[in-house]
Amino acid sequence: MKKSLAFRAMLAKPGIIVAPGVTTALFARLIEDTGFSAQFVTGAGLANIHFGLPDYNLVTMTENLELVKRINDNTSLPLIVDIDNGYGSALNVYRTVREFSRLDVGALVLEDQQSPKRCGHFEDQVVIPIEEMCQKLRAAREASVDPDLVLVARTDAIAATGSLDEAIRRGNAYAEAGADIVFVEAPRTEEQLARIPKELKVPALVNLVEGGNTPLLTNSQLEELGFKIVIYANATMKAALKGMKDLLIHLREDGTTRDDDFRYMIPSPERHRLTGKDFYKDLQMRYGVTKK
Repeated sequence: MKKSLAFRAMLAKPGIIVAPGVTTALFARLIEDTGFSAQFVTGAGLANIHFGLPDYNLVTMTENLELVKRINDNTSLPLIVDIDNGYGSALNVYRTVREFSRLDVGALVLEDQQSPKRCGHFEDQVVIPIEEMCQKLRAAREASVDPDLVLVARTDAIAATGSLDEAIRRGNAYAEAGADIVFVEAPRTEEQLARIPKELKVPALVNLVEGGNTPLLTNSQLEELGFKIVIYANATMKAALKGMKDLLIHLREDGTTRDDDFRYMIPSPERHRLTGKDFYKDLQMRYGVTKK
């Protein structure tokens, strides 16, 4: 089944969809291996982990496209892919969606920030006019080579204008322009969170950022409020960096990694399982690349 259809089937079922953030092909394998049903490809995370850059629209469409392809090739799960603000005008959005929709990822997220866009939990966001964003969404819908692609419209109006009312107004306009899901970024309070799913005309997505602006409610609390999707955009990457930092401090201070397989890192057999070592070993034997 196409990932877009699989994702639409998830949306039609009861219950909240929990999508951890993914930044690398191996992370994608691990997220699927631990039992999640969807993954969020974070633009901020791709910029951070592959380029050492902040989330300031510094990575190009083609750079992100190649990274998303690698991730998508390593999981059977639907991906919710961050395409920032489409990398330009509605014309750029058309080409961007044309390229990404060929990958069969599941869903794309398009936001209404003015370039250069920035993380929704940074400062100084500026949003484009509603009609300009609606034109981008129309371009995205028309451009997709996959008619079942799920389109998520994100608005940063809370940060840019200080108004939840404006964010909801925009979200509903975006739904009318073709968005299947609306993502109101960075609500500040539990009261704001409670209003969003109730006042939107389509299902709502929420982004939980540790140390960010949005209250960290539990998944069950968010489901009770009416949210359909919750993403943890960069939790996995930050956890990986913390684990690596702890290991490096230990190596510097103790001078060894002996007996650390279970303390600071996964054991080597687990690494080999995740990367399919036995499968490729069998291929070598089958094709005569190596002797039995």
